[in-house]
Amino acid sequence: MLSIQRLNMDNTWWLYWGETSLLLDPWLIGSEVDGFSWFNEQWHATPPVPLTELPYYQFIAVSQPYSDHCHAKTIALLSKDAKLLAVAPAKKRLIKELNNNHITEIPDLKNGFVSIGNLKIAKLSPNRLIDPIYHALIIAHGNELIIYAPHGFHLSNDQLKLLAGYSIKLLITSISYFYLPPPLGGIINPGLEGAKQLMNHLQPQHWVNTHDEIKHAKGIVIKLAKRFYPELDEIKEHNFIALADYQPIQL
Repeated sequence: MLSIQRLNMDNTWWLYWGETSLLLDPWLIGSEVDGFSWFNEQWHATPPVPLTELPYYQFIAVSQPYSDHCHAKTIALLSKDAKLLAVAPAKKRLIKELNNNHITEIPDLKNGFVSIGNLKIAKLSPNRLIDPIYHALIIAHGNELIIYAPHGFHLSNDQLKLLAGYSIKLLITSISYFYLPPPLGGIINPGLEGAKQLMNHLQPQHWVNTHDEIKHAKGIVIKLAKRFYPELDEIKEHNFIALADYQPIQL
């Protein structure tokens, strides 16, 4: 049985699967700043689940090095008993900001998984050499996978071969479109069409949207951004799960 729960209305999740529980990309207090506040600072429009009300978790996984995923102030207040895992650039940032050297690097799927309880975790890396680089996380329980791609993902043929033979239990990905001029990143979120493309490739049993909160923001980024947020009722696919609150559900 897989249990999932939103912890904010953006991109923080709690998962419980196979007797193992973890947090994904916890940002639960304050704002997030990219570089400088005059460049980009954002706040949740809906208050997240309070730290004192978090469900039990054994692991914390960080998928990207950017502050809305890799939020050091939140992570510093989380349970010290939970094992922290991160993709390489997020690990580097957390070592610097938290002075924490006890962080396990999440390997690329082509190099295998690392164990978290009775689950396994790896990442998919995009075919891109310059920032922004957005990873996807792969969480495995036996022959079933959760794929967490908060900025969408374009799967290469080699990656599709690595995923062949697995059953995709759940896809978590964005449905919003967010675009910046190319020097600042280009397409940040590929929108509903990007989500549908991923769904067509992966054929998940279920999928749910993430990283689509219309946040309060200030700075250059929000002034230059082109944004589009589809209504949930525009999504007709049978397997889509609309989670509009913080209640956990079981799949």
